[in-house]
Amino acid sequence: MALELQPGDVYAGTIKIVRILGAGAFATVYQVEVKGYDRPLALKLTKEPVSSGDQATRALREITILRGLTNPHVVRTFDCGLRPDGHVYMLMDYLEGMPLNAWHNFDRPLHPAQAVTIVHQSCLGLAEPHAKGIVHRDVKPENIFIQDTGHIKVLDFGLARSWDGSPVVGVNATQVHMVVGTPHYSQPEQLKTRVLTPASDVYSLGTILYELLSAHSPFHGDRALNDVRRDYREKPLRWLKAHSELPIVPLRQHRSCRDLPAPLVDGVHAALDKDPGARPQDAGAFANILGQVLHRDFGIPIAANLEVRHPSGRTEGRLFLPGSYRIGSGDKCEINLPDPEQVRRVHAVIEWSGIPTQPHLRPILGDGSVTVRGKSIRKATALGPEDWFTVGPYRLSIAQ
Repeated sequence: MALELQPGDVYAGTIKIVRILGAGAFATVYQVEVKGYDRPLALKLTKEPVSSGDQATRALREITILRGLTNPHVVRTFDCGLRPDGHVYMLMDYLEGMPLNAWHNFDRPLHPAQAVTIVHQSCLGLAEPHAKGIVHRDVKPENIFIQDTGHIKVLDFGLARSWDGSPVVGVNATQVHMVVGTPHYSQPEQLKTRVLTPASDVYSLGTILYELLSAHSPFHGDRALNDVRRDYREKPLRWLKAHSELPIVPLRQHRSCRDLPAPLVDGVHAALDKDPGARPQDAGAFANILGQVLHRDFGIPIAANLEVRHPSGRTEGRLFLPGSYRIGSGDKCEINLPDPEQVRRVHAVIEWSGIPTQPHLRPILGDGSVTVRGKSIRKATALGPEDWFTVGPYRLSIAQ
């Protein structure tokens, strides 16, 4: 029998239900008060006791992923596990705001800078799981949450899979032979190779950004998006065919998009390429494109200064935009430190969501070769305003 808690109920002895926030087929989310916490939290609780392997896998997968993430654009998890009654629970941040599909009806274009900011922050939320080989697989407006502060959080990793064979989150995404996620925001490869990679999530993000900028589907230049939605509501496989076969209507064909800066148009078109290999390869790469647009084209003051001191003593300053950056000696590192004898090809990753958040520095191997203020670090570490860090013989610092 399904567990249905009501306001005033107490669960597990310490969790008081305040109100129901939402319910899906698998779980219900409640606003709760918990002894030991001085603020409201959210409780995600499976409706039925977990009895099947698939249910347990999905619930434990999301727990495993969320507990390992440090990015401020994903929901923080405080406690989780399997209760003696068979229900899986997670205690998480309580968010005030609403999902993107409730916040905006897609009946009109958003201001371009606002649209880009929403998707840019969503990219930052997915950059860390992508770097760990995890594909969300269900990126859609319902899973992009806009807080009252304007801060964006990516929700619901219940369908996430490893794409590179990592055993931590279950089976490899390439082994799944069914349509996953939401057809409206699925990818061409769902009907072709069935191989889902971080570039698949980029395609879904590109679809959302196209719709925010134009209020049109990427495939229907002469019809409003909401008209197409109504028409396809009972025929979801039409979306799959559109993603797989129909060409993209150029963004500038829409009146609201005629004056968009070229780097934004090119970035959206690249994200929507039918060939996953031609897209930005992960959310971090797409975030960097959109960060450049926000800073250079829309003049939004989101940049900081990255100071790099070379072993010779020479110091250089570089523009540092919110995004996800690989640090190392390899050609594909966005922060290149040309000393392959002492700096690995990819030595660390630094991620920043923009002012007023703190950058997070993550060593790749966790072997102590990356330091903050001279102290070795082995996991993701927040950088304070006065912190400096070293990678090999290079010393770096960020001034906001």
